[in-house]
This record gives sequence, C-alpha cells and structure tokens, in this order.
Amino acid sequence: MKVGLLDIDGKIPNFALMKISSYHKSKGDEVELCGPLFADGYDKIYASKIFTFSELPTLPDGTTIGGSGHNLLSRLPGEIENEFPDYSLYNCDYAIGFTSRGCNRRCPFCIVPEKEGRFNVVGDIYNFWEGQDKLMLLDNSLNTDEDHFSKIIKQLVDNGIHVDFNQGLDIRHLTERQAHLLSFVKLWKQIHFAWDFIKTESSVIDGIKLLGKYNLKNRVMFYVLIGFNSTREEDYYRITKLREWGVDSFVMPYDKNNTYQKRFARWVNHKAIFKTVDWKDYK
Repeated sequence: MKVGLLDIDGKIPNFALMKISSYHKSKGDEVELCGPLFADGYDKIYASKIFTFSELPTLPDGTTIGGSGHNLLSRLPGEIENEFPDYSLYNCDYAIGFTSRGCNRRCPFCIVPEKEGRFNVVGDIYNFWEGQDKLMLLDNSLNTDEDHFSKIIKQLVDNGIHVDFNQGLDIRHLTERQAHLLSFVKLWKQIHFAWDFIKTESSVIDGIKLLGKYNLKNRVMFYVLIGFNSTREEDYYRITKLREWGVDSFVMPYDKNNTYQKRFARWVNHKAIFKTVDWKDYK
C-alpha cells in the first residue's frame, strides 16, 4: 500500500505524522510526504492541520484529517500513538516529542486544557530519543510536577543533550530546585517563559530572582502577549520592567492584523531598535 502524509501548516516536523509513518512502514507500506496538489495515486492519505487560521486545501475523498486546527478531539489510535517517530520522514537530525500533556492553567486564549486536559505524565525522553545531540521538548507545562521535571532534567544532563523547551516553562511554577537543575542543562535555544497577565507580576519577579541566583538570566526570554486583555500602558510596562530586570522579551500579538499590535511587536522584537529608540519616538 502507498501512503501519503500531508503536513498542511506545520513549522516543525509533525510528531503525529512521524508516528503514522513508523506504523505503516512496520506493515511494509510505502510512505512519503506529499503536497495538496500531488495527493493522487495514494491508497491512503493522512493530513494534519495544526493552526485554526490556516486554510484546509481540497483533498481526495477518504483522507483522514487530524490536528488541533481541524478537530481538538482527534486522537491517534493507540497502536499508532505508541510508535517511535520516524525521523527519516523529514530528514530530521534532532529528537522531538512529549513527556507530558495538558496544563492545569485555564488561560482563556489557550486551547491546551480543552485539547489535552490537566497536566499528565505520558513518558520520558526514551520514548522518542535515539541518541541525537539535540532534543525539542513539546511539553506545554513541563515544570508543573517537581518530580517529573527533575527526572527529565536528569535524563537530559546525563546524556549531554542540548534541549529546546519549545513550548516554554511556567515561571509561576518555578522553584529553587528547578532553577538549580536548569543551571546544569545544555541549551539548544533560550529557555522560554511568559508574562501574559499584569496580575502575575510578583511571580515573574520571584522567578527572575531565582534565575539570577543561578546565573540563568542571560539564557532566558519572556513571551509577552498583547492585545488580549491588556491595555497599551500595561503592554509597555511589562516589556520595560523585563528590560530593567535584565531579561529578553518577545511580543506576541493576539490579533496579528491590528495596527498597534503589529507596530509594538516590531518595535520590541527588533532588538537593535528596541535598545536605542523609545516607544514614543518609534515611527
């Protein structure tokens, strides 16, 4: 059987499609990535749509469509979910996967609680790592559970892996033990945190103090959501305070079509301008 896998809008290798590929290859099937314009000639097609804002292309009848951008409740069958990802599908030289799912927060702009429920452990790095130097963790709230976080960090450190905490860590959960453990980790990219709500300022301050104690401030970056339920004054306050506290920020517009949000994001995210031009003078 010839199987086509269509990654509609992914920006990184699609974890589900890699598992589907492994499953069908174990059955002796021929598997390859395909595009929407070249989706003929396959006995079976799977398509994954991650984002709600992307368009679903016209696909052949019988195509199996999944992904949070199409149906939040879609799940891989158990026999596929348990497969090891097929990294050759994307010629991917780094490992990628989840050790936990879900989140205990109920942020109104986030689909994770509805999609995955509360925080729950689903495994460790050995479920998807096979010796690669780099690893991308997709966990939404890895440091929710102290013991699980410690276990995963120990695996990363013991194996000398460079890690990208791709979905970030929760500054509100950060403990001294976690900050100390993070100081031993080899980083592939900066550690991401978020300051989405002005009311969590005290937790952000406490977390940054811990990061500074373990010489981590120059290794972290804070996402700052604007345009959801904050005023322009609160947006400016947050990025200004983060700069005063010595950590990088990256603005995430809630409405990418909003003129103010686009301009503010360009100002902050262009670091050369951000460091030399104040917002009131930015044109």
